Amino acid sequence: FVRTPLLLHPHRRQLWMAAAIGDASEPLAKRAKAVGSSTEPEIKLAAVTRELAPSGALRAGINLANSLLYSGRDKAGALTGIAPDMAAELARRFGLELCLVPFDAPGKLADAVDAWDIGLIGADPQRAEKITFTPAYAEIPVTYLVRPGSAISSIADVDRPGVRVASVANAAFDLWLQRNLKHAKLLGEASSDAGLELVKSGKADVLAGIKEMLDAYAARVEGSRVLDGSIMTVQQAIGIPKSRSCQLPLLVSALEELKSSGFVAGLLEKHGRIGKLQVAPCAAAAPCESGVAAAPAAQGGMKIAVLGCGAMGSIYAGLLASSGKNEVWAVDVWREHVAAMRKSGLRVQGASGDRTVRVHATTEAGDVGPVDLVIIATKASGVAAAAQAATGLLKEDGVVITIQNGLGSGERIAQHIDPKRVMLGIASNFGASMKGPGHAEHKSMNLICMGEMVGGSTERLNRVVQVWEEAGFNVKGEADIHQMIWDKFICNCTYSGSCTITGMTVGEVQDCPAAWAVALACAREAFEVAGARDIKLAFDDVEERVRRFGSTVRGAQPSMLQDHLAKRRSEVDAINGAVPVEAAKVGLQAPVNQTVADLVRARESTF
Repeated sequence: FVRTPLLLHPHRRQLWMAAAIGDASEPLAKRAKAVGSSTEPEIKLAAVTRELAPSGALRAGINLANSLLYSGRDKAGALTGIAPDMAAELARRFGLELCLVPFDAPGKLADAVDAWDIGLIGADPQRAEKITFTPAYAEIPVTYLVRPGSAISSIADVDRPGVRVASVANAAFDLWLQRNLKHAKLLGEASSDAGLELVKSGKADVLAGIKEMLDAYAARVEGSRVLDGSIMTVQQAIGIPKSRSCQLPLLVSALEELKSSGFVAGLLEKHGRIGKLQVAPCAAAAPCESGVAAAPAAQGGMKIAVLGCGAMGSIYAGLLASSGKNEVWAVDVWREHVAAMRKSGLRVQGASGDRTVRVHATTEAGDVGPVDLVIIATKASGVAAAAQAATGLLKEDGVVITIQNGLGSGERIAQHIDPKRVMLGIASNFGASMKGPGHAEHKSMNLICMGEMVGGSTERLNRVVQVWEEAGFNVKGEADIHQMIWDKFICNCTYSGSCTITGMTVGEVQDCPAAWAVALACAREAFEVAGARDIKLAFDDVEERVRRFGSTVRGAQPSMLQDHLAKRRSEVDAINGAVPVEAAKVGLQAPVNQTVADLVRARESTF
């Protein structure tokens, strides 16, 4: 430990804590005046600091591997750099002694949550199981160093079969690469120097890393090149152990003041980091009811409105907000849910970690203003109304994306919005449920595919995919999204109706000959309609395809069955009920799907 005594004068400490724990809707001067000589803030201070730093000193984890934030040791042996200075200022503001706890690798810091009270580390969804993060205070661009003689000329050339990417195991950018590299091979090394050796020896084609460090490496390795642009930005934030998440508003308030006052910018200048990293955007001026403001869109981010913040919509909103780049608005008719998000933030728990994030929340779409991206995440029955609301939200170059089960959503949106401004998406093995107002559980997370409704690969599609990837989603842009939609639609037709009318799980339907006969007949009818519509599917054997799909989710209850168990009307019209409609358009019939849909509707008539 590196211990530094930093005690705040009692009167200044009193004023600071009044600002941090008081009603954030009041001006700071008014709150300070109201404190006067009362001892109540001192009592609150003692309670807050005892929870934040139970030992009596603020233990701050420092990542020595990040040369932008850690500069070295001074003549007395003390750690120097932006991160140590940030920790020192926070300790000073909280009236605590400071103990710097150094780690030689970011992964070690992230794993040792019991050894520190705050950790100055890159925020990442995979670290969120143990750590709750503030918004970023600084952003660091990450790119690739290319070995001498390589034909790789751009970032887009890297993620291809046969390309070997060296990285620092479990660094924030390495965790991002683990989620986002689809074809290249990732080689996790103990340090950037070790990764550089792989590049120099020809055992790796590129080295991923912080641009400033890669520029230094390029000067040492003749013929190597640093690629233009960035693959992502590391969001340098303050983390606290998950068990102390209730202290997050205190840290966020302090951090926002350090950014808005110019303190962070001053540290960048002091340590010669101007141009090598940048101060993260400040939060919006208007705080939410908890006193923690939702972030505006940062450079490279988007202003996003999620229309329909049930389970899936809440996951979309939560992760997109947690990237630190996007201004996210959650729009929903559930007033208790909206009130909870305004007061305490949106908690997302499960497959993507456990975090509470700041979003703008409202019951009225008209509150949102012009946005870059509208995500329609309502049930199929609510798509038309959401599309109508979206017409008044889009910027001139804005786009709408709908991620739905079944067919017909795109067509319903196109009745209100030019199809050239519409994207379609599907979510594969992506489950979620609501635990209560302001709290969504992320049950599973596999792949989201999205594409232009009118087809083709566009720069706009690439940008939207990038925004989702930076939020931690596994996303793939598709030139022909309709092929992917019909693939999933056929699988949904197989199990949604059959599970609902029998009350069985997917695996139980597969194992029951009578139920399987009905399910397979539904699949074959949908497959025949796809062929008649000239949908180019990636498979010829429909039984093999739907069996293989079902084997990956044997214990699942389709959402249609979940709706019935909760006595809710389902999306049957967009799934089994859509097959007869589409069949009629090409001169076919779908009697099994028609019967299954009728039975589902019959059950719903009693709800």
